[in-house]
Amino acid sequence: MSAQHDTGSEPPTLPSTAQDSEGATDDRGARTRLPQFRSAPAPGQPGRFALFPSSLPFRDIALPRALQTRPFRPYWSSQIVALCGAWMQNTAASLVVLSLTSSAVLIGTLNVVTAVPLLLLSLFGGVLADRLNRRKIIIATQSLMGCLSLIYAWLILTDRLEYWHVLALSAVAGTIQAFELPAGQSFVIELVHREDMPQALALNSASFNATRTVGPAMAGIVIGALGTGAAFVINAFTLLAPISVLVRLKRMIEPHVRKRSGQSGIASLKAGVHHIRTNDALLGLVLMSSVFSFLVFPNLLVLMPLYVTRELGGGEGWVAVMISVLGIGALAGSIGILRGSRLEAAAGRRMRIAMGGLAVGLFWLALAPNPWVAIPGIVIAGFSFTTGNTQIMTRLQQLAPDDMRGRVMSVNSLAFNGVMPFATLTVAGLSQLIGQSLVMVICGVLLAGISAWLWRRYVWSAFVPAEPLVTPELAL
Repeated sequence: MSAQHDTGSEPPTLPSTAQDSEGATDDRGARTRLPQFRSAPAPGQPGRFALFPSSLPFRDIALPRALQTRPFRPYWSSQIVALCGAWMQNTAASLVVLSLTSSAVLIGTLNVVTAVPLLLLSLFGGVLADRLNRRKIIIATQSLMGCLSLIYAWLILTDRLEYWHVLALSAVAGTIQAFELPAGQSFVIELVHREDMPQALALNSASFNATRTVGPAMAGIVIGALGTGAAFVINAFTLLAPISVLVRLKRMIEPHVRKRSGQSGIASLKAGVHHIRTNDALLGLVLMSSVFSFLVFPNLLVLMPLYVTRELGGGEGWVAVMISVLGIGALAGSIGILRGSRLEAAAGRRMRIAMGGLAVGLFWLALAPNPWVAIPGIVIAGFSFTTGNTQIMTRLQQLAPDDMRGRVMSVNSLAFNGVMPFATLTVAGLSQLIGQSLVMVICGVLLAGISAWLWRRYVWSAFVPAEPLVTPELAL
């Protein structure tokens, strides 16, 4: 019996599973081939199936509110360009340093030299960020960082680079960052509405960690094709993107009026430190940031190339792979914050997950016998490190008064970067004496204990919902 259909009546019924693979029979007895990938009903036609899924379910998806703000969108996009160049340069710099020395102490000394200016000048950078135009501060510091990259490239391309050159350039870079970090961190509030500030910070973190994945891969291609010096040249040119955007932002944002307090720089600095000391929430967040810096940062970032090559037996290619994998985990943490609830309870839960995940990640890395087994541990550590740090930065921005935001962020920068010299030297020295794997175990134990105590003593108060303001009308 032929399979005839009554045209103009009901739509044809679906063939059976056996017919799907072999086709159906038309009214002339010929076999016609049916599409094998019919995934969704055609919109408005329940009986007909489309070859590709409809895009209608995505019609309500919009950009995050922070990216809908005109000043923030080009600024964020330019930061992606600059961060790709920065991660390219960081990867190339790690390889350059390894070509000059394989000593963990000498490598740690470079980070000490970078961090000492941050230790000495960060607080004054916060005072300037509260008094001067933050946009102009960022333009000046970004321009200086581009000049440093070009000097670095010239020394590499002319084969004149020595270890003492790297020390000197690291000290200058640390001095510039002491003024750039407080201004950059407190500048976001001038680009978005206050209610969108957590989302803007999460987007900044997401771009930072996404480029951490892309940048090292790009560095491998550039270094293989053009040499190490080319990565520094490219980084210098990528800085032109944020500089040009910041220049244009002068016409897009209203100038932020600074209050004239009449205090000296030292008095303003003391007022900011006193405000943090008398606020348990701010104090706990700053102390947690310093714990992460001391126990996690040296193992996870500074000494990662030595860990991969010595402990895991990987080559230079694995160094770039591990940095990229770390970025994947960190990006997942940023997306988790971006898509997660803004409620204080949810933020506190993410903070506790980050504290536990960092300890687990360190233990995993310490026990990993080869690079393949270490990959999940690096993903966990990257996810937790970014989640914890981003959550700390977000709550500090939300809790800090407007006229003290620069100083609060500078104290946090000091807490994170100020302990870094001592942490790097301590971890590097112990790694040479007892091995980096055992040092990771010790750091994991200390991290679990200290972070749990800080949470119970201080940090929990930073995630308590603020009491609503009761007006006389509401009271009645």
